[in-house]
Amino acid sequence: NTKIAIVFFILLVFFVGLSLVFKMVLVVRAGQFDDSRRFNLTLLDNKNLEVMSLAPPAKNIAVFKLDRNIGSKEAGKFLKVPIDGFILCNCLDLNQKPDSVFLKAIFNYKKAQTNLTIIDLVKLFVFSKTVAPSAVVTKNILGDLIPSELDKIVVELASEELIEKDNQTIQIINGTDIIGLGNRLARLVTNMGGDVIIVATSDTHKKSSIISYIDQKTYTVERLQKVLGYPVVRQANNAISDIIITIGEDKASSAPF
Repeated sequence: NTKIAIVFFILLVFFVGLSLVFKMVLVVRAGQFDDSRRFNLTLLDNKNLEVMSLAPPAKNIAVFKLDRNIGSKEAGKFLKVPIDGFILCNCLDLNQKPDSVFLKAIFNYKKAQTNLTIIDLVKLFVFSKTVAPSAVVTKNILGDLIPSELDKIVVELASEELIEKDNQTIQIINGTDIIGLGNRLARLVTNMGGDVIIVATSDTHKKSSIISYIDQKTYTVERLQKVLGYPVVRQANNAISDIIITIGEDKASSAPF
C-alpha cells in the first residue's frame, strides 16, 4: 500500500507539473509585448487617457496624453499609430511614472480589462524600470491639433527604428470608394517609419486587401501584415516600389486607421 501511495504521489506531482508547464507555455505564447521592437499601448484610468510608446532597443518611452473625449478605441486612429495593447482600469493613476503604472496593473490584474498577459505586464514593468527619467518624454496632445503638426510629433517620438532600417519604399492603392482612405493609411505607415512614395486610387474596385512585396519578406512587411491583417504575397520584380498595399472592400470598414 505504501509503494502504491508513493507511485500515485509521484504520478500526481508529474502531471500537475506538466500541466503547469503547459499552461505557462500557453501564457507566454499569448503574450503581446515584444522587447525587440517598439510597442504601443493605450492606458485609461477613471480620469485620463494616454498612449504609451515603448522602445526597448533604444531604452526610451514616449507618453501621449490625450483629450479624454477622444475615446480609448479611437486613440490609435487619432494619433495614426498601431496599438499593440491596452489596459483599462480605474485602479490606475496615469500621473505616476510608467513603472508605477505597470506595477499597479500587475497587482490589480484581475480587475483590469486588457489583452496583455501577466507576464507581459511584468516584462513591461522590468523594462520601464531600466529607462532613465530623462528618456521618458510626455506630450499633451489636444484634439484640435492639425494633422501635420500631430504627425511631426508622432514621427519624432514613436517611429519604429526597424522599419526605418529596412528602407523599403511603399505604394498605397485605395481600391474602395471611400475617399481619403489611402491617405489615412499613408499617415499611419509614415508615422511608423515607412517611406510612402505614392498614394493612388484604383481604376476598379478591389474586393480583397493585400500586401505584395518583391525580393524578400522584410520586417516592414511582417509588421504591416500584423497591424493591418492583410494577407501577404510575393510578386515579380517589376514594381515601382518594394511594397504595395492595396486596400480592398473587405477591410474598409475595419481599418485601424
